[in-house]
Amino acid sequence: MSRLIVVFIVISMICGAISLSSTKMADEKKEKDKNKTTKIAGGTVIAAAQLTLGLLKTLLGTIGSISRKIAVGVDNETGGLITGNNVYFRSGTSDVILPHRVKSGEALLYTARKTKGPVATGAVGVFTYYLSDGNTLAVLFSVPFDYNFYSNWWNVKIYSGKRNADYDMYHELYYDANPFEGDDTWEYRYLGYGMRMEGYMNSPGEAILKITVMPD
Repeated sequence: MSRLIVVFIVISMICGAISLSSTKMADEKKEKDKNKTTKIAGGTVIAAAQLTLGLLKTLLGTIGSISRKIAVGVDNETGGLITGNNVYFRSGTSDVILPHRVKSGEALLYTARKTKGPVATGAVGVFTYYLSDGNTLAVLFSVPFDYNFYSNWWNVKIYSGKRNADYDMYHELYYDANPFEGDDTWEYRYLGYGMRMEGYMNSPGEAILKITVMPD
């Protein structure tokens, strides 16, 4: 009888130790996941599955208390590597560097804002990425200062060959290449070169823009 009691006590101790170990491992995993989340910021690359509208809204908070700002996320589902090229600002600036290498199945995060101080400017610009087929992906974002005359706008286009973002590209994407208004609506477009995109931009001065580029 005493042996049975001893065996029962030993088994109980083992089960308790296993339970404590499992709890500790679960807590450590939660802490790692929490740390991984807090490290997300503009100028970084994340797994595409992490890119959500909610994440972009959280990303806006890293820019600070600024009335005109934008958080952009581009999900690369092209099947190849895309390589960051350059950014052209019509107005505003960014505190982060355009992510350089984004593999297929990853998403880039980028943030921009109006120039600090009492200046009547928004956050308007274009950034470009080289695709693995040698062409150039261009993304326009426009968050104006004065909503009495302007609205949020965005655009996506693939250019043949390697192109730099500049004023001419901005002008074409904003005025001539059928831009989308940022009006809380999902948009879809065939980009040519075997690619298509889907995207969403909201309407406030603290804006988010989510784009996915994928094979047609």
